[in-house]
Amino acid sequence: MAFLTPNAHGEAGVVSSFVRNQLAQVRSAVHGLSDEQWHRRSTVSEFTLAALLDHVGLVAEQYGVGIEAAAGGPADYGKGVTEGDSESVEGRTGEQLLADFDRRVAGFASLLERIEAGAIPMDGLVPVPEAPWFPEDLTHWEVRWVLLHIATEVARHAGHADIIRESIDGKGSYELNALADGEPWPAWGDGEW
Repeated sequence: MAFLTPNAHGEAGVVSSFVRNQLAQVRSAVHGLSDEQWHRRSTVSEFTLAALLDHVGLVAEQYGVGIEAAAGGPADYGKGVTEGDSESVEGRTGEQLLADFDRRVAGFASLLERIEAGAIPMDGLVPVPEAPWFPEDLTHWEVRWVLLHIATEVARHAGHADIIRESIDGKGSYELNALADGEPWPAWGDGEW
């Protein structure tokens, strides 16, 4: 059952499992959509699934920059996290958006593997980007804080994606998880709650 976060062991393994699962939940929300549906504004929210998936990929990528800095790399955050700027997703196909999302998430997943292996400690210090929404006296977070923040932010967006998707064609997260994983639907009973 893809919607159930896989069991894991140890702090790094458990937190990483939740982060991976929530990223997968966002990805499954776009399963089987046409390019037009990716860009449809189906609720009063400004977000479309195209914009939401792009935003979540950017979050993973940019917080990954910070985690790399905790491991000795440069803290070269992009404008998406320092100024809130993001590139327009207009005119981009679902295939293009998924490719970017998958690339960003793969990069973040490799960081999670290093964290789980102990190469990046959970108490490592991640520099806070210079951005107007972060307090000036806040200079660092622990890696564990960043991972928990990502898990909660992506979970919030996964729920948002569920609402947008259900407003487009009525498909819910359980069905989409099954379909994205090539499993039969309904997986049990009649698929109704």
